[in-house]
Amino acid sequence: MLVALGNYKGKQVSFDTETALNQHILILGKSGSGKSVQAQKIITGLSQQEKTVVVFDLHSIASEEQIFPLYREAFTNDAHEVDVYHEGLSCNLFLPLTFSDGETEKQIDTVGAVVDMISRATKLGTGQRAVLRRAVSLVAENGEYDIFGFSAIDRALSGEGTVAAEAVREKLYPLTAHNIFRPGSTFIEMGKINIIRLSKFDLETQGIVAELLLSYFWRVAVTSEFCGQGIFIFLDEFQNLPSGKEGAVSQILSEGRKFNINLILATQQFEAKSASSLHQKLMQCGLILLFHPNTAQAGTLARIIDSGAAKNWTQVLQTLDRGEFISIGPMLLDNILIRKPLRLSSRV
Repeated sequence: MLVALGNYKGKQVSFDTETALNQHILILGKSGSGKSVQAQKIITGLSQQEKTVVVFDLHSIASEEQIFPLYREAFTNDAHEVDVYHEGLSCNLFLPLTFSDGETEKQIDTVGAVVDMISRATKLGTGQRAVLRRAVSLVAENGEYDIFGFSAIDRALSGEGTVAAEAVREKLYPLTAHNIFRPGSTFIEMGKINIIRLSKFDLETQGIVAELLLSYFWRVAVTSEFCGQGIFIFLDEFQNLPSGKEGAVSQILSEGRKFNINLILATQQFEAKSASSLHQKLMQCGLILLFHPNTAQAGTLARIIDSGAAKNWTQVLQTLDRGEFISIGPMLLDNILIRKPLRLSSRV
């Protein structure tokens, strides 16, 4: 598959996903540099090839006025909007997975997966996880998710009547009060730009729901659900999500290629912790696009291109105009495969 990126000396350049290490895309650069418009270009390009895209609308980044006019019609025509604030997310959260070999997951493992997803997203301690496990087990045994949705967990915790259970109820309150997950078929439409509207929640709840969703996508992916057509998930300012090695972003970066679940990540603040597990995984993204950086970040981004020529690349990065970027990854130019960094422009 080819993904149009921009122009090099008047000629179209595309990302060649077939020869890339993976299909993850990392977009870095300061606010106003053009990285959001580039992400929209990539998303619409994928949609035009009937790929399934999921856009996490955090902080209203996918509201109509934030979509560049050139891509607004494509977004509108291909969009499937999910109003999480009012309608929740329809999915079979407690349904045991069926693996590619036909075997069905045991209920104890379904419970464990749900507990793990919620615990990581809400940062529960070991003792709190044990309390949550009892509640989730009860919900699974009684089939109450199919009746009450995610709020069934709150009902089970309330029935415990302990201080520990009340503490867990408080942690989960934003999720249970809004009944985030509800019984029904999946909220995703294949071949569409699925816009998950989260912006009406407070910032903390947006982050929790986003992490839960990523974990859910990863859980579904390991059954080979997306292996055919694949799925692309766009996250802006992804650094606000949990970044540990057990976090969903880290897991998908590591093994997403195997299950055809791919990330498009954008941020203006890139932490240069080269020893961190997440940093190392980000550097393995199949395509990295570097836009004009903040002054303090210029040297960091230059070392991504070529640590031996960081000074020269720092100067190049600082001369990039809005909509210009350095592309790192396998690209096709005049049907010739290019692997060296190129200065491209997506300005229209």
